[in-house]
Amino acid sequence: MRYAFTTTVKDGKMEEYLHYHDHIWPEVCRGLRAAGVTQLTIFRAPNTSTLFLYVTTAGATDLGEATGPRSRYREDPKCQEWEELMDADFHGGWTALDEVHASDREWVGAL
Repeated sequence: MRYAFTTTVKDGKMEEYLHYHDHIWPEVCRGLRAAGVTQLTIFRAPNTSTLFLYVTTAGATDLGEATGPRSRYREDPKCQEWEELMDADFHGGWTALDEVHASDREWVGAL
């Protein structure tokens, strides 16, 4: 499965946010991997505080169930701390985006 989200980092917080992600806690990496996350990429719109998050999961893993509140991922105190820190200090959460086009799905009949 694939997922996309957007958020805006709070004023004056971008450099610290980037520092955290350049030094992501090992427990978070292990927890996300164990939850079925196979890829996680964050993009930044140039010269803005707008971020775009792209996540893929193994098989039919539901990202919300795998990493959301009351998930096994959040049972790890460091993973819970990380998620609370990101939401409270940096952006207030992610907004899910709707997929409107995908070459692996839409181009099948055209090629």
